Amino acid sequence: MPFSSLSRDALNNSSTVIDNMFITDLMPNADETAIKVYLYGLVQCADKVTSNNTLDAACLVLGLERKQVINSLKYWEEVGAIRIIKENPLEFEYIPIKSIALKPKKYNTDKYSDFVSQIENMILDRALTPNELLKYIEVVEEYKISTDALILITKYCVETKNRHINSNYILTVARAWANEGIKTLEQVEEKLKEMESQTDSMRQVFLALGLKSTPDFDDKQYFIKWTTSWGYDLESILYTAKLCKKRGGVKKLDRLLDNFYKLGLFTLADIQKQSEYIEYTRNLAFNITKTLSIFYENIDTIVELYITEWLNKGYEAIGLKIIATYCFKRNLRNLEIMNDIISDLYSKGIISSNSVQAYFEEQALIDSKIKNLLNTLGTSRYVNNTDRDYYNTWTNVWGMSEEIINYAAKQSVGKSFSFAYMNSVLAGYKENNVKTIEDCEKIAINPSKIDINNTNTQIISDKHIYSKEELDNLFNEENKGALDF
Repeated sequence: MPFSSLSRDALNNSSTVIDNMFITDLMPNADETAIKVYLYGLVQCADKVTSNNTLDAACLVLGLERKQVINSLKYWEEVGAIRIIKENPLEFEYIPIKSIALKPKKYNTDKYSDFVSQIENMILDRALTPNELLKYIEVVEEYKISTDALILITKYCVETKNRHINSNYILTVARAWANEGIKTLEQVEEKLKEMESQTDSMRQVFLALGLKSTPDFDDKQYFIKWTTSWGYDLESILYTAKLCKKRGGVKKLDRLLDNFYKLGLFTLADIQKQSEYIEYTRNLAFNITKTLSIFYENIDTIVELYITEWLNKGYEAIGLKIIATYCFKRNLRNLEIMNDIISDLYSKGIISSNSVQAYFEEQALIDSKIKNLLNTLGTSRYVNNTDRDYYNTWTNVWGMSEEIINYAAKQSVGKSFSFAYMNSVLAGYKENNVKTIEDCEKIAINPSKIDINNTNTQIISDKHIYSKEELDNLFNEENKGALDF
């Protein structure tokens, strides 16, 4: 355990310092995946919880394969930004950016003059900046991709986007394909044929999503991932697309399919069953919040934080509705409070709808008994949680019967602070271990009397009035250990 550390909340709300040289000198030449890995690792350096600071955790959070993370780290090691200490399990450390020799590599630009000219003519009617020029040549040199292949990739990206497309976008595609082993002109042509074959299918997906735009390069990449990497057929994809129609587009569809993939749901039947469950939980969340008379804009958050956990504990919709109604009537209109009540019920084994119903009927009966006591004392107020705590102490802790409690109430009628007086009477019965009304009648209880003087100052009279010296001696060092509260 370290001498000091940040709490989880503090970590989540803290900031991570990024060297400006990383942004200006290293980031422009790195692909999106490498940047994500670098920044995620930097954040985890402040986290002392090792379970969150692992290769597998990074893959899960970033949505990447192990190979992608490892390749990104090897890239940063080549740049000089990190040092890989151990490979199994993978461990690395960050190196100060200022210590990196950021000397630009020199290339024979004449060798690439025709290549650069073709790129410039396709993208913009202007010359590439020296930095852009360097990036294209670096991709060719470092990834061993042919210039013809990169020209064809550029042409395709321009056609699917527009002439003013950013060079970083093109080079990101080139690096990604090179990592897949697509480096020659023939390999790029095959890749593009594969992507074009997805066009009609992706148009159907767009129609199911309620989108009127035309699928572009990125959309087709998504489709290839869904079908090739994850193994979903078009029918399953179209069904899932209809679930999020006009609600988030392709990215929402990708998140849904990603969730299904992680759950191991691959067939249309499995997805249909899961989607029905999702709709059921959303409707349940809506009904619960409506019963509590509260509103949440994002109902999916309620499902994630509360509904799923309650259902996993075994609670049914009817039982949850009963609990929500109870909370509303008690003016406890808050999901966190309802969750606390459910946790308490769960600890008592009260889970089924019937047991929940029986529990609250019992609580209603107890409230009725407390109300009768208040009426006996001449008090017309509503029953509150303090009353319930007292009643629980009298019955379940002290073991007082209803008959004795009612008897004590009658003895307290007309007394000042009648409820407190009754509490004192019952405490006296407890001290004398009374079990019957006859026992009560035999014992002369003289509880502390609470009165009000003319200045409304509360005076507590007891059999003995302690002096200041006696009170001081009562809590001296010698007696402290004998006190038991």
